[in-house]
Amino acid sequence: MSLPLDSWSKTKIGLPEGQTLSGEVIREYQIKKIRDTFEIAVANSPFYKEIYGDIPVPESLEDMADIPFTMPKDLALHGEDMICVPQKEISRIVTMETSGTTGAPKRVFFTEEDQELTIDYFHHGMQNLIDDTDRLLILMPYERPGSVGDLLKKGVKRLGARVFCLGLIDDDLSYNTILDVIYNKGITSIVGIPDQVYGLMKHTACLKMKTVLLSGEYVSPKVASDISKIWGCRVFEHYGMREMGLGCAVSCHVLKGYHVRETDIFIEIVDTESRKPVNDGTWGEIVFTTLTRKGMPFIRYRTGDEGRLLKEPCPCGSVLKRLDRVRKRRNK
Repeated sequence: MSLPLDSWSKTKIGLPEGQTLSGEVIREYQIKKIRDTFEIAVANSPFYKEIYGDIPVPESLEDMADIPFTMPKDLALHGEDMICVPQKEISRIVTMETSGTTGAPKRVFFTEEDQELTIDYFHHGMQNLIDDTDRLLILMPYERPGSVGDLLKKGVKRLGARVFCLGLIDDDLSYNTILDVIYNKGITSIVGIPDQVYGLMKHTACLKMKTVLLSGEYVSPKVASDISKIWGCRVFEHYGMREMGLGCAVSCHVLKGYHVRETDIFIEIVDTESRKPVNDGTWGEIVFTTLTRKGMPFIRYRTGDEGRLLKEPCPCGSVLKRLDRVRKRRNK
């Protein structure tokens, strides 16, 4: 297998030696996990029991089209009722301010096991970009345990690479400070928010990088192209959100689309008007269901993000589905 995430997925599914990972195998795994998640959610969450208690457990992925959506407003208004474990098992709570009619903040709850899923994903997903000889600079929030930078650091360290965290670029973090770290630590790769990395590139055009990973916001083709050209590096992209556990899909070395974390997340694309699932290759709203989350699972959660699943197999040889570059992102 040419993609580390394929080997990782095979291990997570539990395929025996000699059996090949395929789309069919992944679909069978996903429906089993969806059934488990559905049953656990209805049995342990007042919110899910209320909306799904009288609905049959889905027998196939096609049956998911009959399951009501959940929405960001549900998370804002009923977040604590979506929890499926005792409060003492919750180790991390992420609060996100919201706009709109509710005005209530969204709070996402994680167990230690949930956070380990993300660390493990970062560990394997980052193998597309770096190896144990690299020195990675993380320009993402890292100070709090369980923040994206903290989990990414833990995952990358399992690769044997050196990791340095500076956080988001703001008034307290100047370009000169970042440049000093890049030169003094021999940084070879950077992870950051697209606009911030682009701003850094414009101030430090003389730099040369091996790889860059852009995440956290919409990535425009121009931003990715300019960074690649000026720094002489390969620019990878990642799509995820807090509700997904921070990780969902990442570029492979072909750099065309993002391979989905299919053993942890089931992705649907639904028509923006009818809300019915569409075929691969058609644009619509990204909807997801978590497959392995314990603390706060999500079922058919509407992201508000616009994307599509690519129909063509990836030239890298991976059997994991690919999201095209997300072209519209909800204001988080």
